[in-house]
Amino acid sequence: MTAFEGDLTAKLALYSIDAIADMIIWTDRDGRYVSANKAAQRLLGFTMEEFRLRRVCDVDPLFSEERWREHWAELERLGTVTLETVNTRKDGVEVPIEVTANLVCVDGMRFNCSIVRDITERRRNEAKLKALNERIYQMSITDGLTGIGNRRRFDEALAGEVSRHACSGEPLALMLIDIDHFKAFNDRYGHLGGDDCLRRVAATIAATVDGSAGLAARFGGEEFACLLPGTALAETTMVADRLRLAVTDLAIPHALADAGIVTVSVGAVCSERVIAQTSNSLLAAADTLLYRAKREGRNRIAVGQY
Repeated sequence: MTAFEGDLTAKLALYSIDAIADMIIWTDRDGRYVSANKAAQRLLGFTMEEFRLRRVCDVDPLFSEERWREHWAELERLGTVTLETVNTRKDGVEVPIEVTANLVCVDGMRFNCSIVRDITERRRNEAKLKALNERIYQMSITDGLTGIGNRRRFDEALAGEVSRHACSGEPLALMLIDIDHFKAFNDRYGHLGGDDCLRRVAATIAATVDGSAGLAARFGGEEFACLLPGTALAETTMVADRLRLAVTDLAIPHALADAGIVTVSVGAVCSERVIAQTSNSLLAAADTLLYRAKREGRNRIAVGQY
């Protein structure tokens, strides 16, 4: 290679470093900036002179002195390290970045030559995807008609609370609520009227139970279910009757019901001791109590201990 060719190659190498979109940053073993290409200067807002007055710890809020020493030791051990971190621009704005650090030896001295990429757009897309997935999940556990939890949401919560109850021994209450004579209501007022009734009753149940740190869900059809973690028998009885009265206070007309308005029957079971119980056994106990309330005349509660 001629001297001219060598000079041209060196110039092209320098031009290419400044032409690429990614940042190329050189630091020494103490984390002091040695060199930064044009992309780094544009993105972070520092001139080369300003870079040389700084260290990585001054620009990266996630890098302490200790972490820099750990990073350098890892770089010496592996030769190449890839990580995600943050750089603070001159104007104070934080920029998420991906760094591929390479250990390079020049004239007997070791340097960290890093290729740094702005991943702001990637993080933005990841956040959008996460939010979308969360919305899809929330839709999958929400009843489309009433807006409260659906059967899937309830089953997941019940399994979790039964497991916690078995470990902690704290009380756990479960209620099943059924709208009295709902088929007759649908026949008299139509399905649109029935849907509106379900929405209003669901909202009332949710408001009542939310005040007791519980979960309300549509169990199926005109039946609802509520979980009351940490709720003892006496309080369970009060919540169940408060819920029943709240529905009667709605005063939804029901000409074919004994009370002339929409009412509910409630079966509530409370477990205050740790026994070999399952989700199904608690549901069965609450269901038995619900049908007892209905047999005894509806618009009432039946509460028992498991």
